[in-house]
Parts: sequence; structure tokens; C-alpha cells
Amino acid sequence: MNMNQRLDASHARRRGAALVFAVFALLAAATLVSVTMTLSQSANRISNVKRHDKQARYLAEGAVEVAKREIAQAVASFKNPPASGSLDIDGVRVDWTIQPNGFTATQTDPAGIQTMVSGYNVEAVATVQGMEHTAHRMVNALASPIFQFAVFYDNDLEVNPGPNMTLRGRVHSNSNMYLNCGNTLTVDTNYLHAVGGIYRYRKDDPSVSSGTVDVRKWVDNPFDPLEPSSFFKMYSASQMSSMGIGSAPLDSDFAGFDMDGNGNPVDPGDWLPWGPGAVEWWGPEYDYTGSSGQTVMDSAHGVQTAAVPLLDSIAMFEADPAGSWDYNPATGDYTAVAPGTGAYSKGYYHDQAGLTLLTKPDGTIKAYGAGGVALTLPGGIAQVKSIYDARQGGYVKVTEIDMDALNSSGLFPSNGLLYAANPGSGTGTSAGGVKLVKGSKLAAALTVVSENPVYVQGDYNTVNKKGASVLCDAINLLSNAWTDSKGSSGLPTATETTFNLAFVTGNQDTVSGGAYNGGLENLPRFHESWTGKKCNLKGSLVNLWNSQHGTGAWKYGGNVYTAPNRVWSYDTDFNNAANLPPFTPLAVTTVDVVVW
Repeated sequence: MNMNQRLDASHARRRGAALVFAVFALLAAATLVSVTMTLSQSANRISNVKRHDKQARYLAEGAVEVAKREIAQAVASFKNPPASGSLDIDGVRVDWTIQPNGFTATQTDPAGIQTMVSGYNVEAVATVQGMEHTAHRMVNALASPIFQFAVFYDNDLEVNPGPNMTLRGRVHSNSNMYLNCGNTLTVDTNYLHAVGGIYRYRKDDPSVSSGTVDVRKWVDNPFDPLEPSSFFKMYSASQMSSMGIGSAPLDSDFAGFDMDGNGNPVDPGDWLPWGPGAVEWWGPEYDYTGSSGQTVMDSAHGVQTAAVPLLDSIAMFEADPAGSWDYNPATGDYTAVAPGTGAYSKGYYHDQAGLTLLTKPDGTIKAYGAGGVALTLPGGIAQVKSIYDARQGGYVKVTEIDMDALNSSGLFPSNGLLYAANPGSGTGTSAGGVKLVKGSKLAAALTVVSENPVYVQGDYNTVNKKGASVLCDAINLLSNAWTDSKGSSGLPTATETTFNLAFVTGNQDTVSGGAYNGGLENLPRFHESWTGKKCNLKGSLVNLWNSQHGTGAWKYGGNVYTAPNRVWSYDTDFNNAANLPPFTPLAVTTVDVVVW
């Protein structure tokens, strides 16, 4: 082999070795890429597993919260919670179950407010991409009789009286609260709560922040005269400005005030932001020997919505695809049909009533006992009349019920529940209504319910006072001087009248920058000149819905009404549940006892 041949062979061997090394490198690179891709895919699978597991957990926990709301709404509506249910969240079906666990109790706070407790076990199961999560809760439903609140609103609560006004007893709003006053509003309680915010101005005109609002600092039992009585102002915008603390009122929007600007809002002269500030301002005095707590609480402090009965509860009939009643539009009557084949069921209070009085469009009044048994109605108990309601725009037909005659008729409802209504009523002058007269003495505790407006004429429940209430579309208070003589002109003069009465009623919404609904001070509607006359009201004021029939807007003066001297108070007899009116509605919240 010559030199050239040896060189060619050597070059060939080197090229072969290089090729081998290249192949090995390529294989190594391919292996590394494969391993990297495998690790990446594995990490991605792990990430997806974790994500799907977390999604399943959140969905299951969300379904439990839905089940808790179902419990609260069912208990508030005097029903048993559903045993099971499901919901669809982003295309994922989540099933939940509710089972009573047998726990029941009654809790009583130092002020005597009683709460009925019932226990439930809730479970929800969610599956996301093969990952299943089960959420478990042991839940207590806390049901407080709603008349153990001095004031309870499901919607915005507005308190804007011209003259001085004092509120005693628990005050709650499931929405926002607006406090303002022409003079002084005194809130003498240890419970001023709103699920939304508490604002120190008028809802219809936020620029108006006037008067003085004094709120009591925390004590265990504000009804006990031996407890200390100390108040802290919820300052208006002008009051804050006069102290050199900005130009905003002291309310839920207050962001605090750092007087010396050092970034530390706890120095002398500084003001804490609303959340922690309310704890300090309306907590107990530093030397108070009772329990700790705070009077003023809102969303910043975790106030929960309390479920309450729905408007359907006072309806004569409510829609039900598996009901046992049908409606005949030609006659305006509801007719019983085979159970499960109708489109309607009786509303809760209509169904439970010991006595029902229904006024047909032709003026005929029909009476029914418990279970819908037809009764013969003696003369003198009920008759159809017309009264002038300027807010509704004219004369309105009402069924006038003589309570004194009912007392001695033998038809007084043995279970204390009277239901009265005018089927086919509309709005305006077609609203219809029920008028209670001669009710100074009741044969026994009584609740009157109507899907229409109710007018209460003259002293009510003043002799041997009983637990008494009215649940209706709109509540109207007429004085002892009322004679049905009011017409389209002039304004009859009222005389001092006393109502020992709790009520649940409807109202209209205030539109910010527009129409005002009259506020708490006008929740009961007036129709006379009450100027200088006392309207004495002892009970509980509750607004749970918007009026469906008494839809006339709030108006003042003219031939509508002038305001009374409002001598209103919470009936402390209601602190004992035995003294509550029959079938008192419930406000219900739920709390977690055990979570796993």
C-alpha cells in the first residue's frame, strides 16, 4: 500500500469515527429531548391534576353554600329543606344533599332575644376530569322571630324623620342603611346591623347629611335600666368638617383620618377607618364589666343576609306546576282540582288560616274555616265599603271587618290566624283592601294576613293587650276620628290613637336623585291631618317586599296627610317568644359548626 492509499484509509477511519460520534450525539440529544418532553408532559399532567382537583373542591364548596341558602330560605318559609338538589357550574353538574341531624336548641341572649337552632348535615360532590371532591358541613340554622327586631328591612332601610325620633330594639337591613334626621335620631340598642353599608345621608340626595344621630355603645342588655347608657355620634359631613376631619360623614365609606400625616392612624387626633373604627366607637366603655361586642356592624364586619318569607307567603294563591288549584279568568275564581294537576297552590298563610274571608268582585263575601270548609258568615262581621285613599288616587273598595263582632261570633280563628283578601284586585283605585275596625279588644292573640293593603281604624289591641300583628301589601293607620267621610278635597283631622301592633308590610323603592319612599317614619301610611296629634305605636316595623297593589308613591301634604307626633316603641313583651303573635315570620341565618 503506497502513501496515498494509507492516507485515504486513515481519512476514512476518521470520517467513520466522526460519523459514529455524530450518531451517538444525535441519539443523546434525542434521548434528552425525549426525557425533557416526558418530564414536561408529566409535570403538565400533575399540574392539570392539581388544577382539576382544586376546581372540584371549589365547586363542591360552592354547592354547599347553595344548600345552606336553601336551608335558610326553607326554614324562613316554614318548610322542610329539600333532601337533595343539583346545580350546573360551567358545565359541571354538582349534587348536594341535606339531612337533619336531630340537633335542636333555643338560645337566649342577655336581652332575652330568643333564637331557635336546628342542625343539618350537608354534603356536595363535584367531579372535574376524573378528580372528585366531597365537601361536608355540619350546619346550624338560626331562626329568630322577626318581631323580636324593632325594625327589619329586606331592602334598603332609610330613616329620615324631621322631628326627634328614638329607636329602641334591634335594627337590621339585609341591604344598605341610610341614617339622617332633621333634628336628633337616637338609636338606643346594641344591634344596628346592615348587610351592605351604613350611610350618614339621604339615599335620594347624598348631599344632605344633616341633624344628629346618636348610637348607643355596646351593653349586654340595652333594655335593662341598670346598664350604663353611653352614646357616640355618627357624625354628619358638616360635623366632621367642623372638627377639621375632612368633609365626608362618619359612615361605611370613611377611610380614616391621619391628623399628623405620619402614616400611623392611631396617634392622638387620628381617626381609624370605618371597619376597625366602628369596633372602637360603638364597643363597650373601657370599664364595662359585661361581655365584649359592638353595636354598629355592616359588611366590613361580616354581617350575613337573613333569609325571610317571600311575598308568595301572603298571596292567596301562588304558582305551583304540581298544585291542586286552577284559575278561571272568566269568573276570577280559583277552582280545586286533583292534587298535582293544577297550576296553583294556596299561599302559606291562606293555607294555614283558621278563618278566611274572601270578597268576590261582585261584593259577595265568602267565609271558610280551617282546611277550606265553607262557613255561614253571620251579619255584622264583614261588609264592603269605599274609602278615599289619596295616595292611591281615589276611592278604594275595602272589606270592613268588625273585630268586636268577630270576637263574639264563634268564628274567631282558634289558631289565631285570619286571612282576608279581595281576589282580582289590581293597583291604584283597583287595589282593594281590608279594613279592621273596633279592634281595641281582641278575644285572643291574632295575626291578620292579606295580599291587599290593610287599613287599621282606631285604637287597636289596647284592652288586655295580646300578641297582635298584620302581614299585608301596605299598612295604613287611621285615627279614632276617621269616619270614611274623606273625599277628593280637604283633610280630616286625626285624634290621638294607639296601636299595639307588629306588622310586615310592603313599600316602594327610593330612587337615588329621584322619588323618596317616605322612609321608616312613613312605612305605616297616613291619610289625615295628624299635625300636633300623637300616633302611639308599640310593636315591630318590618318591610320585606315592594307593594304589589298599594303602589301609589309617597306624597306629603295637600289632601294626602300631615305627619303625627310619632310615639313609637318596640314591644319588649316580644323578647319572650310566648308573647309573640301567632305565626310570627322568621329571619334565618346559617352558621358552620364543623367543616371537613
